[in-house]
Amino acid sequence: MIRFSRSEDYAFILIHSLANSYKKRLLPLSEVAKKHHISLLFLRNLASQLKKAGVIDAVEGKRGGYFLTKDPKNVKIGHILHVFSPHPFLPCCPIGEKTGTCEKTAFCETGKIWRKLNGEFLEKIAAMSVEDFMQQKR
Repeated sequence: MIRFSRSEDYAFILIHSLANSYKKRLLPLSEVAKKHHISLLFLRNLASQLKKAGVIDAVEGKRGGYFLTKDPKNVKIGHILHVFSPHPFLPCCPIGEKTGTCEKTAFCETGKIWRKLNGEFLEKIAAMSVEDFMQQKR
């Protein structure tokens, strides 16, 4: 099973929420945190990283909130992944999951297949826009 880190998963939730509000209204983090049962402090940390990367921005004040800096069709999932993991890695076995490497790489036939499929998966989602990602549910 492909697993993303909690940061990546919650960042996708935040981006999805912001994309739904794109050009409609500013979205307070407290609203996202409450709706998705995510720690507001954790969400603020993610938002800070995404803001630093230029993916989102914010307006302060009573009627403030966050927004995507670009149209969802121009924001790539790969860019969001890169904010939290410069070298995305999807482990294919428990050893690789714990260490990020596996001493059996040279002779593990199934591992070669999984690495190839993981590479193809990462390539596909890296090129996918937030808009494309959101349309997958339909």
